[in-house]
Amino acid sequence: MNDLAYVGSQVRSLIVQNAGGTGSEALDEILGPVASAGKMLRSGLILDIGATVGAVPSPSLLSAAAAVELLHAASLIHDDLIDGSDYRRDAPAVHVTAGEGISILSGDLLLARGMKLAHEAGPAAASAWQSAFERLTLGQLAESRLSLRSAEQDFLSYISMKTAELFAASCEMGALVLELSPSTVEQVRSFGWNFGMAFQLLDDLLDLLGDDHVLGKPVETDLPNGVFGVAAIRASTTSGAALEEALEAGQFSKAYELLRDPDVVSYCLGLLEGYVDASAHSLECALPLDNAGPLVSWTKKYFKEALEDGMRAEYRHLLPLQWGRDK
Repeated sequence: MNDLAYVGSQVRSLIVQNAGGTGSEALDEILGPVASAGKMLRSGLILDIGATVGAVPSPSLLSAAAAVELLHAASLIHDDLIDGSDYRRDAPAVHVTAGEGISILSGDLLLARGMKLAHEAGPAAASAWQSAFERLTLGQLAESRLSLRSAEQDFLSYISMKTAELFAASCEMGALVLELSPSTVEQVRSFGWNFGMAFQLLDDLLDLLGDDHVLGKPVETDLPNGVFGVAAIRASTTSGAALEEALEAGQFSKAYELLRDPDVVSYCLGLLEGYVDASAHSLECALPLDNAGPLVSWTKKYFKEALEDGMRAEYRHLLPLQWGRDK
C-alpha cells in the first residue's frame, strides 16, 4: 500500500503552491496556511480509495485531491465573512487579517485555482467538482431559510448540499481518475455522501456535547448564531414552546439543556449511526471486502472516537454503550 502520509504531504504542497502567487507576499503568507490547514479529510478519502485499489498516486489523482481542498478552503473563507466569524482553527479569519474585500477575492482566487486543478484531473472529475461547487453554494443560500419550525428533511437537504456533496464529489473524483467502473463510481460516491452526512451530524452534536479545550474551538455557538441542527428541530417538537421562549429571551444555556435531553441525543445518535452504517455498506458494495475492510473499519472508528474523545465527561452518561458511555 502507498505511503499515504508522504502522498498527503505532496497534496498539501500542491495546495500551498496554488494558494500563493497573489502578487502580495503578505497575502501569500496568509492564504498558504489557511488553504492547507485542517485534517484534509476530503482529499484523504481520495487517497484512501486509490490506496485501497492499489493505485500509484498519479499527477491527476494529486490534482483532484488538491482541487477539493481549495474548494473547501474557499468556502470557509466566504462563510467566515458571511457569518461574522473572527477565528478559524484558532487563527484570525482572512477577513480580519486582510479585510473583507480581500477575503472575497482570496476565496475567488482559490476557487479559480481549484477549478484549474480539477480540469487537470480530467473532464469527468472537473464536472464532479463543478457540481459540488454549485450544490455547496445552494446550501449556503438555503441556510438563511432554516428555522426551528423547519422540517427535519429540510435540514438534512441543507447539510447534503452544504457538506455531504463535497465529500461525495471527492470520492467520485478519485474513482473517476482511477477509471473504476460506473457502478463502482456510484457506490464510492454514495460512501462519500453518507460519510459527509455523518460528519456534519457529528459536528452538530459536538456543539452541544463537546469539550472546547479538546476540540480546539468554541462550543455552544450554533444557537446564538441562529444555526439550528437536528437536535434543535427535534427538541422544538418535544419541549413545547420552551425552546423557542428560551431562544427569544437569549437564555442559551437553558436552550442547550433542552437539546441535551436524553431522548433528543439518542435520536441524533441513531441518525448519525445510520449514515455511518450506510457509508460502510456502500464501500463494501463498491470494492472487494478484503480491500475495503481497512477503510470500512477506519470509517466506523473515526466517528466513534471523534465523539468519545471530543465530548465533555459530564455528558458521557447521555451515550449508549457503543458510543463510549463506559469510558
